[in-house]
Amino acid sequence: MYHILVAEDEPWIRSSVVEMVSRIGVESFTVSEATNGEEAWALIQELWPTVLITDIMMPKMDGLSLIQKIHDHGIPMNFIIISGYDNFQYAQKAIRYGVTEYLLKPVDIEQLKEALRRAEEGIGSLKDISQYMSRFQQLVNAFGEVSPQTAGRKMADLIDSVLKLKMINPAARLNLLRIFDWKLNGMIKELSLEQPVPSIPAEAEDPVIVRYFNQLTDILILHLSKQSMTNTNHIIKKVCDYLHSHYRKDLSLTEMAQLANMSISYFSSWFKRCTGRTLVQYIQEIRIEKAKQLLLETQLKNYEIAERVGFATQPYFIRVFKNSVGVSPNAFRKRMGQ
Repeated sequence: MYHILVAEDEPWIRSSVVEMVSRIGVESFTVSEATNGEEAWALIQELWPTVLITDIMMPKMDGLSLIQKIHDHGIPMNFIIISGYDNFQYAQKAIRYGVTEYLLKPVDIEQLKEALRRAEEGIGSLKDISQYMSRFQQLVNAFGEVSPQTAGRKMADLIDSVLKLKMINPAARLNLLRIFDWKLNGMIKELSLEQPVPSIPAEAEDPVIVRYFNQLTDILILHLSKQSMTNTNHIIKKVCDYLHSHYRKDLSLTEMAQLANMSISYFSSWFKRCTGRTLVQYIQEIRIEKAKQLLLETQLKNYEIAERVGFATQPYFIRVFKNSVGVSPNAFRKRMGQ
């Protein structure tokens, strides 16, 4: 199982691509979506996807700049670029970052299937690295909810296991530690905390490296534990009230982060800590509940309900509904006696 991130600013194109990806191999991978390059960059630091499917022309940050940033930070990932005919030559510039998959709009499902197949073949050791990045993120997500002792022990175990990795070369192992270091220091900077921990020596021995990461963990745990004791109820209530009132819109992570007066990356992790769901999952739950009401109280067609509750396409609505409820909208209506 690996993760795919779809970055596309046009709602109907994004929904169509997500729907096609899900139809191609829902058992092989999970899918998330971003409405622009800036959101995609924030989600990459939370989800660590193995494959990025990105439009080349997007607001905030274009697809090429996004890929360059991923490349510069050494984040292991495979790329599939979606491009309009007019900017296809521009998209080909991404070859310097190892991009080999290009799809012209409108995206054809068979071409996408073949591109994903080739991307999966090229994943190789990325699957092993991705497991460690997911394990790291799960630990980070639990900061503020577990004791410093528990977090420190788990971080020490994780770093020790990375240091002992045999299935990847030393350079890849070092790069994995650098990504962890970059993520934790980014969180410290995001929280405007002073970092009393000196930079890790280039040739540090394993125990020094483990101790260094434990010090970073202690700093973050202490702050997030204090933060959890402060009253953030009014902020999360403000955000959730807005979502319940505007669920029909193409709500973005960027918009909601601005509402909460937070950065995109911090809001994403903060919202999940508060609700237990990602922003997309939370919005979809609202939309599905509204759809269930309409199925029971009206005779509207599926495409009409999809439009009324905020889904860009009917197939996407049906897939999300079935995944959430366990049956299709039509079967739900029949089962409930409509």
